[in-house]
Formats: sequence, C-alpha cells, structure tokens
Amino acid sequence: MSAPAQATEVTEFLKKLPDLERLLSKIHSIGTPLKGQDHPDSRAVLYEETVYSKRKIADFLSALEGFKSMQEIVSVMESVSGEFKSKLLRQVVILKTRNEEGLFPDLKPELKRWDTAFDHQKARTTGVITPKAGFDPEYDQALSGIKDCERNLQDYLDRQKKRLGCRNLSYWGTGRNRYQMEVPDSVSERNIPEEFEVRSTKKGWKRYSTKEIERMFSELQSCEDKRDAALKDCMRRLFYNFDKNYKDWQTAVECMAVLDVLLSLSRYSQGGNGSMVKPEIVLPGTSPHSSPFLDLRGSRHPCVTRTYFGDDFIPNDVCIGCLGNEEEESGDDSKTLAPCVLVTGPNMGGKSTLMRQCGLIVILAQLGCYVPAESLRLTPVDRIFTRLGASDRIMSGESTFFVELSETASILLHGTEHSLVLLDELGRGTATYDGTAIASAVVKELSQRIRCRTLFSTHYHSLVEDYARDSAVKLGHMACMVENECDEDPSQETITFLYKFISGACPKSYGFNAARLADLPEEVIQSGHRKAREFERSTVTLRVFKKVCSLAEDPTAKQEQFSRLVQMISSLNMMESRSSHHVEVEHLTHSVVLNSVGDAELYRMSVSCVASVSTFMSMIWAVTSSGIQAIKSVAVD
Repeated sequence: MSAPAQATEVTEFLKKLPDLERLLSKIHSIGTPLKGQDHPDSRAVLYEETVYSKRKIADFLSALEGFKSMQEIVSVMESVSGEFKSKLLRQVVILKTRNEEGLFPDLKPELKRWDTAFDHQKARTTGVITPKAGFDPEYDQALSGIKDCERNLQDYLDRQKKRLGCRNLSYWGTGRNRYQMEVPDSVSERNIPEEFEVRSTKKGWKRYSTKEIERMFSELQSCEDKRDAALKDCMRRLFYNFDKNYKDWQTAVECMAVLDVLLSLSRYSQGGNGSMVKPEIVLPGTSPHSSPFLDLRGSRHPCVTRTYFGDDFIPNDVCIGCLGNEEEESGDDSKTLAPCVLVTGPNMGGKSTLMRQCGLIVILAQLGCYVPAESLRLTPVDRIFTRLGASDRIMSGESTFFVELSETASILLHGTEHSLVLLDELGRGTATYDGTAIASAVVKELSQRIRCRTLFSTHYHSLVEDYARDSAVKLGHMACMVENECDEDPSQETITFLYKFISGACPKSYGFNAARLADLPEEVIQSGHRKAREFERSTVTLRVFKKVCSLAEDPTAKQEQFSRLVQMISSLNMMESRSSHHVEVEHLTHSVVLNSVGDAELYRMSVSCVASVSTFMSMIWAVTSSGIQAIKSVAVD
C-alpha cells in the first residue's frame, strides 16, 4: 500500500472492531416481530430478564461504536484513495454517495439519529431503553394519553375547588388508591354533593371519590399499561427499526472485511523474512505446453516467514508438470510433464511440512498475495484436496483406515486435471500388502486418468520401484546425511536431516533412527532390526522372482534389463554375505548372462530348455548358491 501511515492507523481501528457480522445477526433475531398472543413465546416468563437485557443493550451499543469506527476508517482512507492502484481497494473505502465507484454506504445520518434515540449510559446501567420523544411513536402515543388523563383530572379538581369554595382540595393516594379527593371536615360538614363517596378518613379530613374521577382514573391506568407495554417491547422495536437498514449495515461490514484482508495481505507481503515474490498465473493453453503445472522455486513455509527461526528455514523447489533445476542441468526431460511426484524420505525428514507448504503457497498465490519464494509460476488450481495425518471418527464408528479411504474416494470422484492433491502416506492404516496395493492403484488413477498435480508421500519403497520408469510419475525425496552407517547395528548410525527436497528416491526410511530418538529400549530396536533384515531379504527375493518371470515371458527383453536383474541379485548377495551361505552371485550371473555368446537370446534359449517355465521359476525361487548354479547349468546345457 502506498500510504503506510494511514495503513497503520486503520489497522489500529480494525483491531478494536467487534464481530459486527455476529452482532447484526443477534440484533436481527431480537428485532423480529412478535408472534401472536396465542404463541407460547408470547407467554414465556424470562428469569434474570434484567441481566439478559443489559447484555443485549451492551451488544447493540458495541455495534454502534463499531460502525462509528468504520466511518472514521473511511474518512482516513478516502483522503488518500487517489493514490491507490487497486480498483477493489478504492471501492471499499469511498462513500457511494460521493462517487459512483464507491461501495461504502454513508452511515453518519443514521448513526447520529441513534445517538439521540435514548440515553445510552442509563440504558447500559438499568437494562431498560427509554426512548426520547419523537423516536418511538407507540411510546410517544402512550405518554401523550397519560398527560391528557392527568390534565383532565387536574381540571376536575379545579372545578371542585370552585364548587365547594375551598382552595385546600387535593388528590391523595398511591397505586390503585390514587386520586382520592381530600376535603377538610369544615367543608365536608356543609352541603357535600351526593356523587361524593367517602373512601377513607383521617383526623380533620375526609377522602372522597366520584364516578367521574373513577372513569378518568381508569383511562389513566389504561394509558399507563400501554406505556409499560410499549416500554417493555421498546428494545425489540428499536432493534427492528435498526434492522430496517440491514442492507447498508451489512454492506459496510463486507467492505471492512475486504479492506482487512487487503491490509493483511499487504502487511504479509511486505513483512516476510526473506524473498517475497509476486506469483505468475499462467492460463492453461498459453504456456509452451498445455498441461497444468506448478513451478515453485526457493519456497519457504508461509507460517514461519516471520518467526524467530525463519532465517534457518531450508527453502525448497517443487516442480510438478515441468522441469526442475536438476532436470534442466542434467538435460533429462523424459518426465517433463509428469503430473505426479512420489515423495520419500526419512521419518521426521519434512515430507508433510513440504506438502502443507506447497498447498498454502498456492492458496496465497490465488488470493493475490506475494508468496515466500524466489519464483512461482502456475496454472490456476480449481481445488486443493488433502489427505494428511491419521485420525478416526469414533462417534461415527469409522476407523482410521476407513477415514483415509473415504477421503481418498472423494479426491478420485471430484478431482480434475486442474486440481492439486496432497496425499500423505496413504495405506498405512492397514496391512502392508493391502496398503501398498491400494496406494499403487491410487497413484495410477491420479497420474494416468485424472492427471492432476499430485504430491504423494510414501514409505512403500516397492511402490517407488514400480513407478520409477513411469513417465507420468517423478521421484523426489527429502535428503538426509547418514554417518557411521552400519547394517548390523542401526544404533550406531547418526542421521542428520537436511530438509532439502531433491530428485530421486530415498533408499531407506530410517525408522530405527526415529525409534532411537523416541527412546525405545535398545533390545527392542535390535530385535526389530533383525526382523527387518529378514523382511528385506524376502522382499528382494520376491522382486528377483518377479523380474525373472517377466524376462522369461518377454520376447523383446534387452540386455539392460538383464543388468537390472544382476543388480537385484547382487543386493541379495550382499544380504547373503552377512550369513554363512555366501556365494559369488554377481560373478556367476555376469558370466552366465552378460559374457555368454548371444546374451539375451541365449538366456531365452536356456529358459526354453526347461520342461516348463514354472519349473524354472521354482529353481530361481531360492536364489542362493544353488539357484545360481541352476542358472549356470541351464545356460551351459
């Protein structure tokens, strides 16, 4: 904003504003016309009515003060509105009575009228609103009737003074015994008119009443009842009167809400710790490629840009549907348009934070705010879908996994090509195989059918391997540095989280490091590590078996595919080397597969020499020294 002094002054005003939208709603409900006399609400007896009335009046007066502050805000901003480049900003701070461009209603006449409507301080103290003359016609009419009745009674008394020749006549009494005419005994002993009826006496005086007095007194009581009823319903009528201008009050609130948002975005854009950049919104179809993309460079989490550790936050690049820095440097454009990024990394490495960071920055960008990054280019996002964290819905009888799947189903049902999806460790709420299968199917649906921009974090490394060569999926991970890496004793490892998002897959999740940081007993960690080694060996064996199956049935297999098989068997060999059954798997495999005459053709001929493919699979299933010898013997034969 080009007027920082005015912005600061207006911010102070805005801080003191009450929740006017809520107060308007309360005033509207209180000012609703009364229901019929037969309705139960009309017969309700409210206990502590005075207390509630004081609260209602306090809310009403608070609303009036809030609108006065709004008027002052407009006065401050209107004086510098000519400097504003934003049309929206000018609209919300210019009175519509002065300029066709303005939207803010002129509230001064109405606020001035309410300033003189009743005694604000008295009403706040007593809990009763007593309107001043001319503001409430019903109350004014009741007061006028009372004055007329009192004047008629006084005129009647004056006539009786002349009639009896006594100036000492006066009315006596309280409540319903009011207006008894006191006559001295000296006068009453003379000729008293017949219509005078004695009501009470005291020494030296008699008190009389007449039918005319009773009639006028009855009229007076009726007018007093009307006054009391009008006074009792006065708050509702005043609120109803106030609510007649609801459209103007609501428009003023909406204008201030927009101004508050614009000021907040302005302060955030100017006060961030580090680079703040104006996002570039690219309309679909106008970029070199027509697919939606997100190109975010040097981004930081929006919530930590002004915290005490903001300088220490590690910036990251997130590129979906476009080339990142690493791809540009390497010249690898095979996955340029990949809409899905599989995010791996160590536990506590920052995966979830990165995903939240990305979602918040997109929201800020489409709000029109500067974002904490070095650059941001994106096509518009129609929806942001998130599946973060893990929780059940105990009152609905829904388990954690059910909640995960229901939220994922909503994403698959409503997601479009222009959506942004953030999925965090889908499938962890059930068995590993079920979770991996569901996660794999969801990744396929998002990347190939919907093709929406997706960040999908996972600890399922088999999932990463399945999609490593998929052109619709890119791999990225949160980097870490491992010192004293030891496969035998994970307690010796020291993991340093780098919180840097880079391309490629993370080899491990380093869960035992998290266990150590959580102070799990050492014997529990060691036992878990032994079991993990068993699982890892079984997993690699199954992968080798799967690879052999695919190669045996693929007539177009290439030498590089055999090389990958060699690498897989080599990893199994490394695991075997930790036991007493170590064999030179890599050497034998190279000699059989890569160094033989004919290479891939020889391998397929070897498979065909076996009576059935299933027999060959059974032989390979135990890929130990005997398994490799089986490959060698088949190839030689």
